[in-house]
Amino acid sequence: MSRPPTPPPYPYARPTPSGRGAGWWILGAVLVVVIAVGGVVVFCAGLWTYANHDRPELIDNPPVSEVAESACATMRATVAAKAAPPGALVDARVRAIREQNAAVTAMVAQVRDLDRDLLADDRPTSAWLADWETLVEARERYAADLAAGRRPQFAVPTVDGEPLTDRMNSVGLTCEVPPQLVHLQ
Repeated sequence: MSRPPTPPPYPYARPTPSGRGAGWWILGAVLVVVIAVGGVVVFCAGLWTYANHDRPELIDNPPVSEVAESACATMRATVAAKAAPPGALVDARVRAIREQNAAVTAMVAQVRDLDRDLLADDRPTSAWLADWETLVEARERYAADLAAGRRPQFAVPTVDGEPLTDRMNSVGLTCEVPPQLVHLQ
């Protein structure tokens, strides 16, 4: 009795791995897939973190920046409207300075009314508000000296040798320090 002939293998079939080498081949393929997927996950996590990080030099959280810019626009309009005319008497100049200071103080209070955690998450906000308060204090000293009949000299407060206003104007907001606040007559 003879056996029927064995058909030849399918022409495009790969030989199946057999024996010990097959396990290593499968393990290697799994390892490559795990490394590739892990790389993609790490890349996406890094990209997400970068895209959502707080830039410490900018007030860039929309709920904070929107309130700050709106309050600043109101303050700037009030400061311009309350400026003393050139050659005004001392009383009018002192009143103008104090009314302008009140506009700045109202702006600061409006921003400070935001949620504490929200303000803390946008790092430069507290320092920016403190800078406005420092400017108001310097202006108030000038107004008090002027009202007392002294000949006050006003200088913009400095931080590390730089005018405080430079830092105030560089936090990414549309809120420049009005010239009327720093150019006192």
